[in-house]
Amino acid sequence: MKVLMFGWEFPPFNSGGLGVACEGLAKGLAFLGVKVIFVLPKKMNCHHPNFKIIFADENNIEFKAINSLLRPYITSQSYKQTAQKIGLNNIYESDLFKEVLRYGKMAERIAKAEIFDIIHAHDWLSFPAGIMAKNVSGKPLVVHIHATEFDRAGDNPNPFVFAIEKIGMEKADAIIAISNFTKNKIVENYGIEPSKVSVVYNAINQNYFDQTLSGPNQLFELKKAGKKIVLFVGRITLQKGPDYFLKAAQKVLQFNKNVVFVVAGTGDMERQIIEMAAAMGIADKFLFTGFLKGDDLKKAYTAADLFVLPSVSEPFGLVALESLTLKTPILVSKQSGVSEVIQNALKTDFWDTDEMANKILACLTYQGLGTTLQEESFKEMEKLSWEKSAQKCIDIYRSVLTNY
Repeated sequence: MKVLMFGWEFPPFNSGGLGVACEGLAKGLAFLGVKVIFVLPKKMNCHHPNFKIIFADENNIEFKAINSLLRPYITSQSYKQTAQKIGLNNIYESDLFKEVLRYGKMAERIAKAEIFDIIHAHDWLSFPAGIMAKNVSGKPLVVHIHATEFDRAGDNPNPFVFAIEKIGMEKADAIIAISNFTKNKIVENYGIEPSKVSVVYNAINQNYFDQTLSGPNQLFELKKAGKKIVLFVGRITLQKGPDYFLKAAQKVLQFNKNVVFVVAGTGDMERQIIEMAAAMGIADKFLFTGFLKGDDLKKAYTAADLFVLPSVSEPFGLVALESLTLKTPILVSKQSGVSEVIQNALKTDFWDTDEMANKILACLTYQGLGTTLQEESFKEMEKLSWEKSAQKCIDIYRSVLTNY
């Protein structure tokens, strides 16, 4: 079987969980013998001569690059700023939505030139590309929903993004959702028949953080000084609930002033959250590290006494699994997909900052609770694998091809 796959980023050149998921699934499919043609946008001003060398040993993954400014989590404003910064040079479109359609037309050329059995498109930015590839090739289309516009924007979705998502789901021959939480949003908000949507959970390779750490870990110095560390990793945006994390932290500090809260990430709310921490009088208890990856991210997970995912709307939450690979216990919002697959985790509603604070304090106070969570959740996490997720995708491909 040969799959034409449209994605948006691929490690090590990724800015979030979407790239990690695309890599895991593509490698899982390749391991099971599926040939993957992975199409990525490529910025003209960003060259990585070792990109294909890094992945050259993935015999079943072939990379195709389309020259585009598109990337995950992009907004109309950030696209405009990027385009103005580098100059359009008669190559890129003047706004995000025209660029999405231009990308689709360029993807159409790849679909004409390649031989494949099925098309697999990840999230809304690639749906027009997937639809155009389907139209020109006559091959079936599977769309993969990692997040909806209702996750990103709450109750005020961008009408253009919503329209692209809806038509992509309607034109698709099958839809993959990364959790039942996401499937329910698809059915309720887009009017899709439930039988058309299959749930395939994300996973994580057990050796994800196998590399040996190098250099000092400044967070361990804090631990040596007797500090407890609570970690947030993710984009600092409305969807991820950083403001609720702050409110819970303030309540924790009323009972235990020996806690340091680490926020690893960037986003459009970063300045607001820093100013909010200052206004609340707890800025001295917070460390804002910016976006972390590689050894720096591993050091943060390893040093943490508890990882917290306070998301308002989290389709899955791969960062929680990353934490578990290093046996750091987790507290996740009930509004997350990962809460469906890990039972031995602390869980609260994102808005219930009293309960969130109570559970943070319990984990930091009672060593036995943290140890039990570490051991039992790690056992659950070990049952997840990208090969299992890939096999479910293959089953969906076969079902679609049989009925096409």
